Amino acid sequence: MSQTELSHREAKRERERNPDLPENHPTNALSPWRKFAALVTLSFSGFLGQFVAAIILVAFPPMAADLGASIGDIANSVGYTLLGIAVGPLFWNPLSRTLGRRPVYLLGSLLFLPCAIWQALSKDYVTFAISRVFAGLSIAFSQTVPPSTIADIFPPAVIGQKMSMYVVAIITAPAAAPFFCGLIVRSSWRNLFWFVLGLGGLQLILFFFFVPETQWVEDSTPPTSVSEDKDIEHREAATPSGGHVGVALYPWKQPKEFMRICLGPISMLKYFVITVPSFYYGFAFSWLVGITVVTPQTLIAPPYNFAIVPLGCAFLAYGIGGLLGFWFGGLLGDKTVAYVARRQSTRQPEQRLWAALPVMPFMFVALLIIGLSLQLELHWIGLLIGGGLYFFTISVITGLIQTYVLECNLPQGMDSMAVFNFFRMLWGFVCPFFVWNWGMKHGWLACYVTQGALTAGLGVIVCGFLIWKGRAIRAAQNMPLWD
Repeated sequence: MSQTELSHREAKRERERNPDLPENHPTNALSPWRKFAALVTLSFSGFLGQFVAAIILVAFPPMAADLGASIGDIANSVGYTLLGIAVGPLFWNPLSRTLGRRPVYLLGSLLFLPCAIWQALSKDYVTFAISRVFAGLSIAFSQTVPPSTIADIFPPAVIGQKMSMYVVAIITAPAAAPFFCGLIVRSSWRNLFWFVLGLGGLQLILFFFFVPETQWVEDSTPPTSVSEDKDIEHREAATPSGGHVGVALYPWKQPKEFMRICLGPISMLKYFVITVPSFYYGFAFSWLVGITVVTPQTLIAPPYNFAIVPLGCAFLAYGIGGLLGFWFGGLLGDKTVAYVARRQSTRQPEQRLWAALPVMPFMFVALLIIGLSLQLELHWIGLLIGGGLYFFTISVITGLIQTYVLECNLPQGMDSMAVFNFFRMLWGFVCPFFVWNWGMKHGWLACYVTQGALTAGLGVIVCGFLIWKGRAIRAAQNMPLWD
């Protein structure tokens, strides 16, 4: 190995260390390859959590025939998985903050395996629907706990860069799943879940071998309290006095303290700047779920008559929109914050929301294109363009609003994210139950114009009001304030 390559590796290792932390802290103790292996595993887990919800999107007809249900019933089962993912973090997050990250990863991955088998062997629709809920509950940890592990093993200077792999994996999963579904479902829809079982087994193996315990417990921390999670990009340095990696407390020995931690997300609901933007984002996200449910039911019917494999490939357009939106949203948000902070000579969470305002009209345009395409039975590319544009806009505002919610209460970041995830998945659960019937009864143009007007209009109102009064509301509710 040349001297230049050696110097490059040493420089990379130093960038991923934090001299303010003890040597036995995971940020300093783990080698670069162990960190990379953990990051790949966490990203794969986040991908699988969304993948299992979307794996049936192009298998509605054969599943409906086999389970004795309607196509609409099968579409609704997407929502059942999202319901499980919405509720699951209320159980997994407290465990990860007490027993540690690794037990949650191993237990959740293990419980997911029988849920995959349950889905594959379901003989009727009710059994299948229940199995979908439990699958969501078991895999829910993958949507909220990994960011804490990433924050445990990387210093603040590189966390944003490392988080991008995890976020991209989550964004691409709903678009990749129908593609695999189209290739597999031709033999049997049950093979979809045998495939998911294999992925779940791989997840368990990866967690067992490549993700060590990373929860840091300072020696000075009293045994009856758990340090609150910090924002993944603003985590405060641990005191160099020392500490250890492992269990913070045992729930069965300190049930009152564990219950207090469990109720943490509920206590976040009283904060306006956390609940209102989270509720709005969930509302906007629900139409994205609606698009993924409407697309297969539309394209398999006349005048489009898509075969299964082309139908699965059609979803790749949505994935491209999501990826471009993630890149653009990060760039737009960072530049907007830098510009506004420079103008105001101070840094506040609300400054990030300025970047969301110009995105709102495009949300309306995207849904209008979808409505026109469906109402007038235009060329199928219109539906994909509109859907891709909406995936793009949702991807943009995801980073902006999620980061805003996180920054408003840095010391309780995991609880804030539990609220954010709950509203996102709860709205995603509700939407499949009514969006298809809404469009069929009242017309697709009226359906999607209403969605677009409400989403764009409420977005401008919510973001504008928070830009205007967000800091004052945080001060009035005794939330942490930025200098």
